[in-house]
Amino acid sequence: MTREQRRLVEATRATTTDFAALARTRDEFVGGMQWITVKGNEYLTRYRRDALSGDQKSTSLGRRSKETEAIYKRFIDGRAEFERRTAELRPTMAEQARMAKALRLSRTPSEIADVARAIGFSDLADQVSIIGEAAVYGYECELAALLPREMLPDESMDLLVVGVEADDVAEGITAVLRRGKVSVRRRDAAELRTEEGLRIRLFTPAMLDRAADSYSDQSAGGAEAARWALDQPAIRSICIDRQGRAAPVSLLEPRAYCMLRFMALDVEEMSLIRREASTELNTAVVKLVHERWTEPFAEDHIQTIGPLQGALGEDGFPSAPRM
Repeated sequence: MTREQRRLVEATRATTTDFAALARTRDEFVGGMQWITVKGNEYLTRYRRDALSGDQKSTSLGRRSKETEAIYKRFIDGRAEFERRTAELRPTMAEQARMAKALRLSRTPSEIADVARAIGFSDLADQVSIIGEAAVYGYECELAALLPREMLPDESMDLLVVGVEADDVAEGITAVLRRGKVSVRRRDAAELRTEEGLRIRLFTPAMLDRAADSYSDQSAGGAEAARWALDQPAIRSICIDRQGRAAPVSLLEPRAYCMLRFMALDVEEMSLIRREASTELNTAVVKLVHERWTEPFAEDHIQTIGPLQGALGEDGFPSAPRM
């Protein structure tokens, strides 16, 4: 990235972070409150639309009293403050989107960014990370470098979700996406499909742990390296869609991402053409991470994961990263 591109990415990240934090309070004000008279008595009613069924549901909060009047006032004042703060940020976001398009930073397919935005603006933001190839759009912004356009993915999105099995979390993800205006349907226990045809695969730590066990059969020490990768804390970044709009994303630690992608390429079934393209993309990300991430790949991981050693050079022990 040029200096101007890097400055815009950092400014956009700050604005998006502020807006996302604000958006996560939106559920408190979805729907509304009103006083309803029943048999001569006034009751405070809270109503909202169910994201899964589409039905409007209401709940009585009690008869009119000092307590319910205080609840009503807090709701009305809080919603007004929420609307005021979002209105303040929107002009800045619109200008940053315009500049992102002008500087050719608008690279993420809109259907991918829409999913990331719906999750990042919800209360699941800390429980969902992008782990598939779609994560490269976030790493571009995190590492301030742009990969060749012909290498960029656009067909699917893999999500790591806190939970035991994918079926346990699919309903919650579906509800969040629908609240974020993403039309989605379940294909099976671990897969969703958007109206635009984007395939969303759901994974849990337990599922990846089982994949690590399979990987150990093909790579001595591979399971330990994969579990190290799974233990690393997620990082926060953004991606920028083709309209220039930013979306907050949670990503794996970059070294962990590269290692787990090589594991996936070994244990997943895919066509030869797809495997070659995915290997080429991950090799490019490995080199980018080595050059720009703050921590180098560990030597024992390089020795354990053959493709990682190949991506980093013949000796497998590159010099320390520049940043």
